Formats: sequence, C-alpha cells, structure tokens
Amino acid sequence: MFKPLPLFIGLRYFSSGGGGNRLVSFISLLAISGLVLGVGLLIIVLSVMNGFDRELRERILSVVPHVQIIHQQGVADWRADSLLIAGQPSVTEVTPYSEVNGLVHFRQTSRPIQLLGLDDSAVPAGLNKVLAEAAVSVPQGNQLLLSEVLAQSLNIQLGQRLTVIVPAAQGPTVAQAFTVAGVFATHTEIDQLLAIGSLPQVAELAGVPGLVNGFRVQVDDQFNARQLGYRMLEELPFGYGFRDWFQTHGNLYQAIQLSRNMVGLLIFMIIAIAAFNVISMLMMSVMDKRKDIAILQTLGLTRADILRLFLTQGVMIGLFGIAIGVLLGILGCLWVADFVLWLESLLGVTFLNTEVYPIDYIPVDMRGSDVLMVALAAVGLNLLATLYPALRASRMVPADELRYE
Repeated sequence: MFKPLPLFIGLRYFSSGGGGNRLVSFISLLAISGLVLGVGLLIIVLSVMNGFDRELRERILSVVPHVQIIHQQGVADWRADSLLIAGQPSVTEVTPYSEVNGLVHFRQTSRPIQLLGLDDSAVPAGLNKVLAEAAVSVPQGNQLLLSEVLAQSLNIQLGQRLTVIVPAAQGPTVAQAFTVAGVFATHTEIDQLLAIGSLPQVAELAGVPGLVNGFRVQVDDQFNARQLGYRMLEELPFGYGFRDWFQTHGNLYQAIQLSRNMVGLLIFMIIAIAAFNVISMLMMSVMDKRKDIAILQTLGLTRADILRLFLTQGVMIGLFGIAIGVLLGILGCLWVADFVLWLESLLGVTFLNTEVYPIDYIPVDMRGSDVLMVALAAVGLNLLATLYPALRASRMVPADELRYE
C-alpha cells in the first residue's frame, strides 16, 4: 500500500514534469508522446488488420465460392447432382454455374475477363446482394453485366456492344458479341476480371451447350471447406473434381495474418522504445533530485517510501500517456476510413487499388479485447521500465549527497 506522503510527493513530481530542469521536462514529454503514439497506432493497425480479415471472410468469401465442384465435360443432370450436394451436412448454398475465361475487346482496348454464367432463379446470396446494390439482375440472351473496374478500363457505356473472345484448346477461337446491360461493384479484387451472363449463353460459349460446368458451394464453416469438398466427391458420380477457397484466396488470408502479426510487432516496439524513454527520464529525474531524496530520507522517509515515490511518478506518466493513446486509437478507428477517403479526393489518388489490394477501401474492426491487450501490455512495459530508476533512488545514501552542503 502507498503511504500518503510518498504518493503525494510522487504526484507532485509528475505534475511538475522536470521542475526547473528543461532537459528532464523534454525527456518526460518524449516519454509520454512515445506511449501515446505507440498505443494509438497499435490499436488502429490491429483494428484495420482485423477489418481486412473480416472482409475476407464476410465479403470476399461471400462472392467467392467456398468450394467449386467442377466437371470438365459438363453436367447434364445437374439438378439431381445439385440436390445431392445440398443434402450434405454443413452445406448452406449450391449454385449451378458455367464459366469461361477469355478476352473482352472494345474499341482497340482488350482486357482479360472471367465470364460467369448464372441462372436468374439461383444466384448466390453474396452476388445477389451485390447486384441488388447496383439495381441490376442476371441478364438474358446476348447481354452481360460488367464489373465497374472493367467498364471504366474499357470506357464503355450501358447499351454498347463488346466482343468476348475465348481461345479454344482444339478448333477455332470463339468470338461472341454482347451488349452491356449493367455495371456492378463488389469492391474486391475479383472486379478486375468478373463479368456475369446468362447460364445458357455462357455454357454455349464454354463449349458445353445445355450443360453446366459445375456448382458453387457455400458451407457454414469456411475453414472446413477442403474436408467437405473431399466428402462431396465421395457422394458424387465419377468425373468431378473440386477446388476450394484456400487454393484461390488462401495466400491472401495468410498474407493478412502475417501482416497483422509483423506490423503489430513493429509498432509494439515503439511502445518498448517509449518505455526506455521512461527509464531515461526517471534516471535523469533521480539524478536531478539527489539532494531532495537525501533530505526526505533525513526527515524520516525509508527506502521503501522513496521506491514508492518514484514508482508513483513513473506509473502516473505511463497511465497518462496510455490513456491518451487509447483515446486517440479509438477515435482514429472511427475516423481513419473517412480520413483516407478525404485524402484520396484531396490528392486525386487511390491508395487501395484492387490490382494490388484485396479490397478498395479501409475496413476497420475495433475489438475491445485488442484495446485491453494493448493497454495492459503498455502498462506492464512501463511498470518494468519504472522499477530500475526507483530502485536506484531508494539506494542513495543521504550522507554522500549532503556531505558538502
């Protein structure tokens, strides 16, 4: 327990900064600023990386199939196989699809394209939400929907016609004209390639007229997708294969986790450096107040009292800086997305482009557990940094300091 006098003097030392010593005051300001900066940045960075992880699971994996069941020759009796897959445990959604990769050409401009064919009566929930936001639906006949990124890169408008070119492994290359019926945006990396057409039209372009290429399957546990894929193959007729989201987006998930850990570690080092500043500040404060410590000891304060005195000063510095850092971190999480949008509009640049990043906006997912973890870690480091200077102060010998006074 703190005695009132050491606590009172420690609070006085904290409130006065370095007293009359400008260098000690400056070091004290640096120590507090380092704690504020480190704690605030670490909370913001962890929240943003949590946001990327959440968007991968909730947005990207809502428009990307967890498991794709594929049949190279096409599926004729796809309705029966669809019911068979839907009856498997953990399967939440089954969507027949056709898909073809090729080039889209418009007025001397070409872009790679992944044309996805869907039936308007069976649209995946994630894509259905995206299409609803854009107020469009699955097109019919020789119409297609383009992602916003593709439409902008081709500089094409609604109602204009473009050509989809599909190279064939055997036989002549296939070219088909389509009319742009609408534009949508998932705000993810798949906007670089994705276009949507009707199921029969895309199946014909893919060389399997009247059939489907396979099924897009969503499951309740994304991380169990591979095991469920093998289980589905055991129930389906011969000729099927599958790929899961680990193969298509697993590297992205690993990159997000690695970035979260590495950036968090680097910023945590800022807090550690700030803790070393606390050591420097308190050591300078101890040296500056040698005679004060000696006088206090002659007045009756014990070594334990001196220890508590400087522990109080160091802990108050830490708690003050950490509290401001937590507050700024929380406010930063609330404002960072809007700030980036404002900065992009001001500078006329795009910081997050889906050619490089998985999404084109800053996601934030602030978690109370992360804020508490950062605050407790900072308090622990600050307490460790306070111990050594406080012990040095408690071991001073009054006679040595007052010998020539």
